[in-house]
Amino acid sequence: MSRKNRKYSEEFKLSVLREYYVSGMSKRQCVKQFGLSGHRILNMWIARYQSEEEFLSLPSNPNDETMGNRSKSDFKEENIQLKKRIRELEKALEFSRLETMARDMMIDKAEEYFDIVIRKKSGAK
Repeated sequence: MSRKNRKYSEEFKLSVLREYYVSGMSKRQCVKQFGLSGHRILNMWIARYQSEEEFLSLPSNPNDETMGNRSKSDFKEENIQLKKRIRELEKALEFSRLETMARDMMIDKAEEYFDIVIRKKSGAK
């Protein structure tokens, strides 16, 4: 199946360019994601619609942080924050495990003391 003579609608072209600019993906990823015939066609669309940015719904603030223009200090700060969040979540998980273990022990003691079955049997229907 040849993709060389494929026709694309104006709406499709604009939506591809909009997604390309907004997401910050590479040209290769864009071509692959939208099934374009090649990166050359994407380059032609970029050149053709460069003056029509209002149709592309580009972000209003070009200084927004994206993955491509962040500094090392930003990455380090984010890394520190993520590691801190991981430690907090690990503590919460350990607390939850201890809570579950305490609840199980309490149920075991109640079953022994009152001589009744509190937990459901695994084979019950």
